[in-house]
Amino acid sequence: MKEAILKNFSNEYCSIDEIVAFIESRGESTSRKTVIWNVNDLVRQGKAIRVGRGVYGFISKKRFTPVISEETKRVCSLLQKHFKYLVMTVSDSGVLSQFMSLQPFSTVVVIETRKSAASSVLSELRRGGVDAYAKRDYAKLERYVVSSQPFLVRSELAANPSLTQEGNYRSSNLEKMLVDLVCDDDVYGQYQGEELINIYKNATSRYSVNYSQMLKYAAARKKKSIVQKMLQETDEYAKIRSLI
Repeated sequence: MKEAILKNFSNEYCSIDEIVAFIESRGESTSRKTVIWNVNDLVRQGKAIRVGRGVYGFISKKRFTPVISEETKRVCSLLQKHFKYLVMTVSDSGVLSQFMSLQPFSTVVVIETRKSAASSVLSELRRGGVDAYAKRDYAKLERYVVSSQPFLVRSELAANPSLTQEGNYRSSNLEKMLVDLVCDDDVYGQYQGEELINIYKNATSRYSVNYSQMLKYAAARKKKSIVQKMLQETDEYAKIRSLI
């Protein structure tokens, strides 16, 4: 079954309904559940990608793996030492430089944690000599930032996309970071305008993106229409938008 699916849908995007219909047209007696399992196994093998809920692409494309800086790792270790059971989400804008034409003169790391702990996390970072700010203050304090990689602390956001777990902290995946660039333009000022378009185009062409997941998060942050407009500048979304 897998070989037949790969051969028939090579370099194409399609819904699970289309795949099931194809298998049934071959006269194979099998269940929809079995077809879904086989397609998901192809995803696990890296022979297909999931681009949305029930939508797949049979192309070769890697899944994005966030890589954070050594300084960010050090800061996360510091926080884990003092907040053993606190789970945090870390977004390191340094990973976006690979998608840009002009390199930013500085990067920013956003740490999201539960609202009740945000103030304590910020205080601990400052005690540890980290150039740290509350998210609400960053825009007006940006001129006073003293490091090339400031840290922002904010309350965790609802409906976060799935994240990469690293001990007690989670690294933001590509879907979340692309949406946050649009939603937090006060923080990501260097990544706006033409560079934002470059980031969207290059990120979606190089790595697999779950657009359903991305747009759900954008809707939760009340920026779905703007994110959709950005995605319409990309090649892949134009091919799958009717399937999402």
